[in-house]
Amino acid sequence: MSSKESQFNYEFPLENQNDDEVADMMEQIILSEKGSVVMEKTMNDIERSCMVETTQSLGRHVPACVMAQLTCETLRLAETAESTCSSKAKSGFPISSHSKASIPMEMPHATQYEAALLFVDMSGFTKISQKLDVESLSKAINSYFQAIVDEITSHGSDILKFAGDAIFAEWRSSKNKPLQEKKQARHKMMTLQKLKTKFAKGLLPITELDDCVHTAAICGASIVKKCADYPVYAKTISGVQGNIIATLNMHCGLGVGEMVGVHVGNNYSRREYLVFGDPIDQVAEACDSAKLGEIRASESALKRLNRSQPFKYQMKCDKGKKSVVIASGKRAFFCCKKCKASPQKSTSLGGGGEKIDISFDKMDTTSIKFLQKLLSFYVHPVVAADEDVESPLNQNLRHSNKESMRGSRRGSQISRRASQISRRSSTISTDAKERYRSEAELRSVFTIFIMPKIEARLTNDPAKNQKTFQLLNDIMNVVTSILHNYKGHLRQYIVDDKGVVLIATFGLRGSTFPNMVSERALPTCRLINATLESELGVDNQIGATLGKVYCGIVGGVERHEFAVLGPSVNLSARLMAQKNHPGVLVDNEVRLKAKKLNFIKFPSVKAKGYVDLVPVFKPLTAKETRWGKVNAKYVGRKKEMETVCSLAVEMSRAECKSNMFFLWGESGAGKSSFVVHTIVRVRKELFLKKKRPIITRNVCCECDTLVPFSVFRSIFRDVLSEKPIDDEASFASRGTNSLFGKGWDNKSFSSMSTNDCETTSVISRLHEICEELNAPEGFLGIVGHHLLGNSNLKMASVKKAPELDDIVAFMAEVFIRSTRHAEVIILALDDVQWMDNLSWKVVRNIFERSTNVLIVCCSRLIEDIPLTMDKDFWEMLNGKYRDSNLYYETYIGALEKSEVREMAALTLKCKPEDISDKYINDVYMHSGGMPYFASEILESCLRKNLCKRNADNKIGWRQHRRNSQEGLHYTNLNELLLLRIDNLDDLTRKALHFASVLGASFELQEIVEISGHILCIPEEEKEQHSLAIKTSLEAAVEEGILDVTVQDESDVDEEHSKISMMMIKVDCSDGQIHKYLPRRKYSFYHSTWRRLILSMLLDSWKRDIHKHAAMAIEARSPDPETRDYRTKVKLFQHWKDSEDTLKAADFALDIGQSFKMLGLNLHSIKIYDDALEMWRKHKPSKSEDTIGGFAPDVLDSLDEGNLVYLIKLLTMFGQAVGSTSKRIDQNRSARTFEDALNILRFSPASAQIKDRAFIFPIYSGMFFLLKYKVDVSYSEEDLIKNFVQETKMHGDPVHYGRALAMQGETYHRNGHFDNAIKSHIELKQVYDVDKHHSLVVASYASDRLGQNFGCTANCYMRLNQTGKAMEVVYTIINKLMPKMDPKNVHNSIATIYPAIWILKDNGKSDEARAIFVKYVLEPFREFYGEDGATPFKPSFRGLEALLDIVLYMEGVESDLNGSYSEWALDLHNLDVPMGLEIAIGTFGRSPMSINAEVCLRLSKLSDDPEIKARLLENGIIVAERALSGCDGSDGSSRLLTTYCQIKPVYDELKKLSE
Repeated sequence: MSSKESQFNYEFPLENQNDDEVADMMEQIILSEKGSVVMEKTMNDIERSCMVETTQSLGRHVPACVMAQLTCETLRLAETAESTCSSKAKSGFPISSHSKASIPMEMPHATQYEAALLFVDMSGFTKISQKLDVESLSKAINSYFQAIVDEITSHGSDILKFAGDAIFAEWRSSKNKPLQEKKQARHKMMTLQKLKTKFAKGLLPITELDDCVHTAAICGASIVKKCADYPVYAKTISGVQGNIIATLNMHCGLGVGEMVGVHVGNNYSRREYLVFGDPIDQVAEACDSAKLGEIRASESALKRLNRSQPFKYQMKCDKGKKSVVIASGKRAFFCCKKCKASPQKSTSLGGGGEKIDISFDKMDTTSIKFLQKLLSFYVHPVVAADEDVESPLNQNLRHSNKESMRGSRRGSQISRRASQISRRSSTISTDAKERYRSEAELRSVFTIFIMPKIEARLTNDPAKNQKTFQLLNDIMNVVTSILHNYKGHLRQYIVDDKGVVLIATFGLRGSTFPNMVSERALPTCRLINATLESELGVDNQIGATLGKVYCGIVGGVERHEFAVLGPSVNLSARLMAQKNHPGVLVDNEVRLKAKKLNFIKFPSVKAKGYVDLVPVFKPLTAKETRWGKVNAKYVGRKKEMETVCSLAVEMSRAECKSNMFFLWGESGAGKSSFVVHTIVRVRKELFLKKKRPIITRNVCCECDTLVPFSVFRSIFRDVLSEKPIDDEASFASRGTNSLFGKGWDNKSFSSMSTNDCETTSVISRLHEICEELNAPEGFLGIVGHHLLGNSNLKMASVKKAPELDDIVAFMAEVFIRSTRHAEVIILALDDVQWMDNLSWKVVRNIFERSTNVLIVCCSRLIEDIPLTMDKDFWEMLNGKYRDSNLYYETYIGALEKSEVREMAALTLKCKPEDISDKYINDVYMHSGGMPYFASEILESCLRKNLCKRNADNKIGWRQHRRNSQEGLHYTNLNELLLLRIDNLDDLTRKALHFASVLGASFELQEIVEISGHILCIPEEEKEQHSLAIKTSLEAAVEEGILDVTVQDESDVDEEHSKISMMMIKVDCSDGQIHKYLPRRKYSFYHSTWRRLILSMLLDSWKRDIHKHAAMAIEARSPDPETRDYRTKVKLFQHWKDSEDTLKAADFALDIGQSFKMLGLNLHSIKIYDDALEMWRKHKPSKSEDTIGGFAPDVLDSLDEGNLVYLIKLLTMFGQAVGSTSKRIDQNRSARTFEDALNILRFSPASAQIKDRAFIFPIYSGMFFLLKYKVDVSYSEEDLIKNFVQETKMHGDPVHYGRALAMQGETYHRNGHFDNAIKSHIELKQVYDVDKHHSLVVASYASDRLGQNFGCTANCYMRLNQTGKAMEVVYTIINKLMPKMDPKNVHNSIATIYPAIWILKDNGKSDEARAIFVKYVLEPFREFYGEDGATPFKPSFRGLEALLDIVLYMEGVESDLNGSYSEWALDLHNLDVPMGLEIAIGTFGRSPMSINAEVCLRLSKLSDDPEIKARLLENGIIVAERALSGCDGSDGSSRLLTTYCQIKPVYDELKKLSE
């Protein structure tokens, strides 16, 4: 130091001053003339000193070899950076602690070497943890660890792991080490050469590995000698050592061989160092065989040890043994004469007895900080937090220094900071050896043991080893990512003789939360279990427990780790290793803490540290919880349950046809409980038989009858989330690709919820199956959007809507494909009386096409609520399938009195015979023996303390009740339930009011939103109100009124998922934090509760709740395009029940139209009819008649808007009903149209309507029915006349043109051809194809105006004006068709159909065929496919055949399709339903007349007399049928054009046949 610098070298004793004194002293220095230079240097030195101390402290938590690797790599990177940096940046290497690119090692990173391995297994901690306080316990544990660690480190070993109460230590050979490490080992090798001369002659040469084994053996012998039977003394008040209360002990195993050390994890948060190899198995076997106070060596270790021993010390293993005792507490059985390595300094790292010096002088501040960050990846998060690796004080130190130099105003501040840093440095230096022990504590910790079931062993195949390393790395990243998401901690990752194990915790510092078990710890267990299997194909077992454990540092001063020790930790490991493991097992403490979740009990286990057997449970998943809760007091139904269980077990044994079991019962009979308990029993029995089932359940609700495929919303989520075992998701098929090669490092589980993971899996699986099976176009939209609720999959504009039968068949195929890997599938369907017809169709497909599916259906009596199932399927179930033993059914009614007695005994916790007959008789009488009612009565009596054990030693009524004739103080069940509701607080009752209106099931968020609006909660109180509502609903759950599950994505649509969590602030013990209000779905425990609460509410109150419920849904899902069917139906129901008829009708029209587009005609009819009930429910007085089915008072009260919607609904209802081919439906359609016109005539509001366009479809619909010869009360002439007048007054060319076209068609059909032409001329004046085509199609489905041109051409032909007819034909071809939508194939064929026949009859068959192919066949095949449908399709085959035959006969075509004759010889192909025959015939020619001509022409071409005769016979049959539909023989007008087309064909057929 120069003299100039030395004069400012101030010294001051910081250790003996308080912060204020030091700060004042430093401030004086800073304010001195040149004190800033000294201060900056001092600050830098203090900062560096703190960083070195922190780095060294972290280094004590990792193996020496890890510290060495990280240090060497840091130095290498620093040197590389210095050589490549510009001169301005040479002061330090540019590595940011937050930059992934700067991380030196690529994960996984493996090092292979040879070593001797010592395993020290300690015992006795569990016993002393129950006798000592935390301070004494910490002292006892660490004193014992210290003694053992001192022995290990004094013999030059590197401690690899503290595995609970055990230690792995290695002595590594320098063989196969890199060149620089070999140089460091030269001195040691020279020493080894000298040692060889000390042994007897004739021994084999001693290798370095031999010496490692010898040193490890000496160390082990010393440990068993000094540390066996280690006494633990009681703590006395005076501080004097008390009596011995317990002893600690240990036993050891020694092994040797090739090992691999692997760094696994990621480059930004967490890593672990794994070691595995054959020595691990060796030491485990040796240690297990060793008694307490002994060390045993494996055969391999013994061979090495013998090489370094004189002959008299030679040992060998006994026959059949894999190890031998080499030392005990009393003596060693080998020569221990050897020089020990000296203890290492804190800056030295041992590995194989050598010293690797770490010189922090070679590192600048950035390098040290970088090393510090790397080390923090390997240590426990609690330790990293305590060491304050990312301290803002350290990060901002230099910035503060610079600021302090700008003026004296900052001097005081920076000096105080400096004093704090200095004092921290002093604290670290003075008590680093003791401070960890003082921070040990006993905490209630949730411990998780995870065992991936993989083979983690070294092989001779490097590629296979690398795959194993990669898989270990992926497992690490999956687990740590999920833990990070839920704020849990990874304690350790180890590989031992038992396999691969990861240990995680919740409840330590930084991971303690309210509702920790149910909302964080258990979801973490389930998600880890599912993700390892689904993403990595790794089967795994998880054990989890909750209990008081020792949390703190274990080990010695120079080498230690953070650990958790205690009985619950041991139990967690025991649960993890259980046989017949279901995936996740927990103890009773976990179950008690997670009261709102459901569990299945498993056999109890004996565990270390527990006196009694420990109850074990499997937590149910959200999907399983949705099935319902198991009731411990459930009785009866044994026979029915046995039937289902036997069926399931039998079906799981071999492939068989699917079965159906139907259960009937009245409300309260316990149908739902039967399903829940049967599922649990089936699952247990199949599990014990090691069968792989898939079980899924759906509970229907009333509104489901209006929602297509409603049942399969939850079922599809269940089965699509199942991972087939034959999928290519196994480790072997993944190759060496890491999960992080797929972008997981960017996304990770910290940005993914459980719901995200499940939804992604479900949607991706659906995509896969759709691609595999070439799904019908639009199917993914229907299932993905409307069924699964994902708006990203909503059906965009498609070429055609999928056929309904295709959708049904494909949905069944998806179910079958997704479940085919299971040995048996249980499909449980509850309350199927509400199931929609399409769901039944899918169920039927599954039943008839699948194997090994057991369908269990529960329903109320069919006499009360008929099923929507197809009649023929119901008949087959009760006939064919019952006879084949594929269908079973049973009825459950009241319980037997003995079963009620059994239920009472379970409730009162006594024996059945201890209950008085009077008590049982009263309960049975009031409940009628119905299980739910009996259960409620018994619970109420228990709560009200109405019974006691009387003098006769029988439990019966208390004295004041015993004399009552009724026995109970209420007359019926409703009074009992009402009393329980009255006992609830006001907010809980209101919440139940809202809930009952919302439906059988509802969400917490819905209640919060609705109650907030109705109760006018101020904005600043909404957060507290949300918590109050949650508390109220939980009270209803405790009362048994509601049931609750934490909702998962299986019931969440995409729109809702965006707001599925509400951010609120709550005050916790550790300060104010943000917490999510979890999304929960509730349901009424029994429908009786809901019915009772609804009966208590005023109608006005219910209407108000419905209104706000609808508003909440609309606010939550503002975009109508993203709403699925379920959401739309919910909105309709709420607006309807709120009596907002306008909004409800608008939704009904929208829903019905969307159903119609998908061919869901029956659902359209249901929704329209349900909407019409809004007005129809008001009945007329007895003296009044209805008008159109509605009371006159209702029609008188209608305003303009309501009248318009009423007519629109009637019109749409009429169209939907009339679109079927059934005559009864067509007649019903006609009556509906007539009702609509009558209502318009009699309603006063009709006169106020200015725009009457909405009534035009009525006329069009009635005209359509007239074409099918449906009886309509209006004459055709009056109907058309009114239509023309209405549309002319309206002035819209679209509707007026439609009326004129209808008029022209009627004139043509009735033979008034001149009038038809006049109508067409008037139509041409208003119709512009460019402007009006799309508008006409939008109003009437096809362009009826353009079609009138063909009708007019037919009129000219009938008037023998062929030239004018041909002009119209070419107008159609050249001017109309090019401007019409080619996708609307029905419109295209209806427009050109007359032109085809006119061209054909005038020798232009080639042109006829060309336009038919261009505008009909090619677009139909492109947009609809061969299986598509259109009303004209029955004419396609015959039309194409006829034109080809004509062209062949005219010599235009040289070849004729040979299949035409085969087609025509089958009479079934030629027949067409008469309704379609007549309807198509009105366009000029009927389908059967075409087929008749095909037969005629083919007969002329045939040389085979037999074929000719059959063709003529078929032709005559279809010609006669065609004539009967157009000749007026049934009393209707003759269709002259159609008649003129078929009559000549028929006559010629008759002539040729004679």
